[in-house]
Amino acid sequence: MMSVQIGIASLSDIQPTTVDGRQRSVEERTKQIVELGVLADAVGLDTFGLGEHHSFDFAVSSPAVVLAAIAGRTRSIRLSSAVSTLGALDPVRLYQDFASLNLVSSGRAELIVGRSAYPEPFALFGEPIESYDALFAEKLDLLLTIRDNPVVTWQGRFRSPLVGAEVPPRTRNELPIWLGAGGTPASIVRAGRLGLPVVLGYIGGDAGRLAQLVDLYRQAGAAANVSDRLSVGVALHYLAVTDPSDVDASYPFYRDFLRPKKPGGGGFIVEPEQFRRGLEPDGHLMIGAPEQILDKLTRLHKLLGLDRIQALVDWGGLPGEQVDRSVRALGEFIAPELRGLG
Repeated sequence: MMSVQIGIASLSDIQPTTVDGRQRSVEERTKQIVELGVLADAVGLDTFGLGEHHSFDFAVSSPAVVLAAIAGRTRSIRLSSAVSTLGALDPVRLYQDFASLNLVSSGRAELIVGRSAYPEPFALFGEPIESYDALFAEKLDLLLTIRDNPVVTWQGRFRSPLVGAEVPPRTRNELPIWLGAGGTPASIVRAGRLGLPVVLGYIGGDAGRLAQLVDLYRQAGAAANVSDRLSVGVALHYLAVTDPSDVDASYPFYRDFLRPKKPGGGGFIVEPEQFRRGLEPDGHLMIGAPEQILDKLTRLHKLLGLDRIQALVDWGGLPGEQVDRSVRALGEFIAPELRGLG
């Protein structure tokens, strides 16, 4: 059995003024993300994921470009979107961007695709948000067709057809494509039926709910005779600290990270009691001493049979030095222990 892969991710959220009063520019934030990827490789982590967003609340709208900068300064870490907003994008161009990343990184590129939790990309790229799920399903079909065939003939409802179309560049190894899911059973079943690896978001609620979704996923894969192609990952919020007071001090950053940034915008308010509940031994927040986090992740791994853990590490404008210490704790202490579980 392969050991669980441990990695980090950034959504690239940016606060021009953080809750502790520091000023940050988009340029500084983007450079911080590149350095974060370099650090993750240096401490032996397996994956680095980068989110895609299309509003001024985030620094990165083109993950492939920033990941390419990281590829040039790293040796072994796998580089992925987390996630690409496939429903609003052209699958041809998305494939080309990440196939190119795969070439410059010597085969380390991956795609994690999702439907998007935000409306902005649909308006920006002129896609009908009312056809949210059908649009995603069709574009996923085209993306997989392109990935598996150098010359494509394809027809759908939302996009002009392709007839004998060459889609370069091609790479020696297959470009891995994961499906990122927020917890909708239909999405989980779709991933299982297609034999796609899946990353589940774990940002609240009970881990038992995740276990039910994983069961649905594996049942769908078994029914489609693709069980050997299935992998389960989980994305979660993480911060390792050595001083217990830093846990409480992180709450304002966490609240600012998730709060709606504009009227009617995405996000929600995390009240102090909700935050404290997430910190409990059976809670979803991986915030605390490294030993406590290791214990929680070990139990989650045993419950779900995880193949990958993706820790979101730089949320809410946390100080860079605190993020770096937290990443080092993950790579140097937590990850080796988790990999030893098999």
